[in-house]
Amino acid sequence: MRELSDVPSFPAIYTAAVAPRPGVRRSRELPDVAYRVRRVRIDPDRAAAFDHLMGGAATDLVHPGVLHVLAFPVSLALMARPRFPAPLLGLVHVSNQVLQHRAVRVGELVDVECRVRNLRPHRKGRTFEAVSTVSVDGEIVATDVSTYLTRDGGASSAPERSGADETRYRAFEPPVPTARWRLGADTGRRYAAVSGDANPIHLSALSARLFGFPSAIAHGMYTASRAFTEARVDLHRPLRWDVSFDAPVTLPGTVLVRFTDEGADEAGERVRCVGWRPGREGREPRRCFEVEVTSLA
Repeated sequence: MRELSDVPSFPAIYTAAVAPRPGVRRSRELPDVAYRVRRVRIDPDRAAAFDHLMGGAATDLVHPGVLHVLAFPVSLALMARPRFPAPLLGLVHVSNQVLQHRAVRVGELVDVECRVRNLRPHRKGRTFEAVSTVSVDGEIVATDVSTYLTRDGGASSAPERSGADETRYRAFEPPVPTARWRLGADTGRRYAAVSGDANPIHLSALSARLFGFPSAIAHGMYTASRAFTEARVDLHRPLRWDVSFDAPVTLPGTVLVRFTDEGADEAGERVRCVGWRPGREGREPRRCFEVEVTSLA
């Protein structure tokens, strides 16, 4: 366990990630270490700004996206280690799951602990999970599992897609939308202002091109958090928030979304949202993300 005195800053992390490392070779294994920061205060102004950016009213209950933002730089600092088996810049966030056991209130002091696990082959490279836990007085109140893809090793000999995978990846047939999001060119900068995540691929077309992207792309957790807010979830209840990212949302751009109330079962009440880029200029519509929020029984 490595104890950090404070939550690392994003600029320091990204600066370390691009710094030359002559003579340092990346490990073939994930580091068996956890990073922890104790007694981090959930800032009311930051929580309110996050709520407002997502189109919601500020409340005294913390949006789960704020918990992700709180833990994210701690996990990034772990992934920026010199011998980490994948370069930090270039990682693709492919899915996320948050399990929140109770409501978290603005102003609470929390401990954040992050580790990585499950380095596995993937048809496009390798994936691994960054697992963050948020605790209060020794009690885990939320667990955030982010899955990342690294292409640094090239395509692998991963197993063929399952039947479920084939169903997901065949031609997307968009449903009737229930909402339209018009995202301006400043969307990434606005999210960076409240989250601290100033990854250059999100900030402008110019900075994104330096890393091989034709235009800036929206933060995945911006689209996921906005969908969460618009799903009108009761934050007083325990919840599970599952997200998969299929394609980037380019900026500026338009996203069509469909919210569906899936009803209740033995697990709880579920709301699903799918977001996609509309087809244009002969291109097919492209699914960008899918969000499922379950208010647990």
